[in-house]
Amino acid sequence: MNEAHVIAGLTGLGAYLALGLVIGLACVFGGVGRIDPAAKTMPFRARLLILPGLAAFWPLILIRLISGKGPPLQ
Repeated sequence: MNEAHVIAGLTGLGAYLALGLVIGLACVFGGVGRIDPAAKTMPFRARLLILPGLAAFWPLILIRLISGKGPPLQ
């Protein structure tokens, strides 16, 4: 493995996390109520606590936001 591979891997990881942060913030400021109806009454501070998880699992969150479908949240 050379330096170019490491730089490409870190760039990809940074892009993944940046996109996750954007989608996570969109969920925190309004989308989380569409995913889970019980989260509509969740205080803003509690929504900020779930931001790291939203950013890490953004592909699954994006699918749920777009389709409105997905595995049950139990």
